[in-house]
Amino acid sequence: MSSRIYSALAIISVVALVIAGVSAYIAFDTVQKQQSIVQSNSAQVESARSQMSQLQTSLNGISERLQLIESNSTNLGKQLTQLSESSTSLSKNQSASNMKLSGQVSMLNQTTVGSLADLKNRLETQSTNLSGNLTRTNEELKNKIANLQSNLSSVQYEINSLNSNLSELASKVSATNKSTTPPEQVTKTPRDVYNAAYKSVVVIRTPVGQGSGFIYNRSDLIATDWHVVTNETSIEVQFYDRSRSNATIVGTDAYSDVAIIRVANHPADVKPLELGNSSALYIGQQVIAIGNPLGMAESLSSGFVSQVNQQINLQDVPIIIPVLQLDVTIAPGSSGGPLFDLSGKVVGITNAGTGQGFNFAVPSNVVKRVGASLITKGVYSHPYFGFSAINLSPETIRALNITNIKPTQTGLLITNVTPGLPAAKAGLTPAALIIEPNTTHTFLAKDIILAVNGEPMLDFSDWQVYIEEHVSPGQTVKLTLWRSGETVTVDITPIERPQYPS
Repeated sequence: MSSRIYSALAIISVVALVIAGVSAYIAFDTVQKQQSIVQSNSAQVESARSQMSQLQTSLNGISERLQLIESNSTNLGKQLTQLSESSTSLSKNQSASNMKLSGQVSMLNQTTVGSLADLKNRLETQSTNLSGNLTRTNEELKNKIANLQSNLSSVQYEINSLNSNLSELASKVSATNKSTTPPEQVTKTPRDVYNAAYKSVVVIRTPVGQGSGFIYNRSDLIATDWHVVTNETSIEVQFYDRSRSNATIVGTDAYSDVAIIRVANHPADVKPLELGNSSALYIGQQVIAIGNPLGMAESLSSGFVSQVNQQINLQDVPIIIPVLQLDVTIAPGSSGGPLFDLSGKVVGITNAGTGQGFNFAVPSNVVKRVGASLITKGVYSHPYFGFSAINLSPETIRALNITNIKPTQTGLLITNVTPGLPAAKAGLTPAALIIEPNTTHTFLAKDIILAVNGEPMLDFSDWQVYIEEHVSPGQTVKLTLWRSGETVTVDITPIERPQYPS
């Protein structure tokens, strides 16, 4: 039993040794594996350490960057705080500015609305005034242009007259001095004048009578007297060949007794007559008239100029211009016909006159000015100064008992000045009437017209001749005055004389 025990013990020992060896081997193997694992782990640790070192370096870099970012963030925070404070301040200022601006805009709107309304009213008023001014200006310009055209026509006539007969200049000087110089050289006989002109003389018939006329300016226009065709709507014209045509009024001027009419038809061989220079006529100069006295067509009469620049008063004709006094038979029916000098030019339009043998003619220089205006405008505007005057002579001075001038004083004594008209605006003063206690009337001269633009004024006909031939409304003239013992000059600008009522 013991050996079995010993064998068992031996076997157990062997088994134990084997188990120990196996255990040792297993342990050694485990240790080797662990060493291998440790070595491997060491390598991994070294690698991890290296990576950790690199990571630490990166972390250090990141830390530095984080510190920089933190510093920048701190600065940025400060800046944001400052910006927030500035924004808050700006917001407050903007709010205040907006409120202030809103108030100013509101006030400006109120002011602007009021200003615009006021401006609108002012503009409407100015527009209305401007429209009225433009209308008046247009009318004034039209009148001035028409007057200019009239003046240009007159100037053209004057130029033609001067170019055709220079010798008339000496006669004009003689006529101004009212001297009886020898007549100009006769170039035609009355028969020559008649043969050259009779085809251009016509008979004018109206329901109330008849008169004469002549072809003027162009073949369909006829010049005649105002009183021949006054207010007539039915006018018939008979020509030299006994053909007839209806006529209409182009224009009339009662103050010069001139009218222009137009015919619908006329013979082909009629032609306008040429106007001469009436200012060159002189007392004693031979003239001839062609007319239709008492209906006897194309009759000639001959005679002489009795006087120039005469003032006349007619009951039915408000003539204000100076006229030519004629020693020529002008019977009823001849009024409106042409008066010729012996050069064959028309120097006037005839008028049968007063009925007491006083025959006269409207001077051709007046016809030139008036006729040109009647053709373009239908009317003629005479200058109007707005004063009355009388001729001074020893008889007038004695009759009126003018005590403060010499008995030989000449000129035009101003006797009346109409307020608001050019004479009053120029400061002209009428003579003063002084009533003495003994009922004696005495006049004191204030202003006496001595000359106009240097032309002497001896009597009122001198005034009328110069004004009617050389002055138009709106044209300033210079008056030389005797004024309370002194000689002065005054500028005066006439207006248009009111048209004679139809």
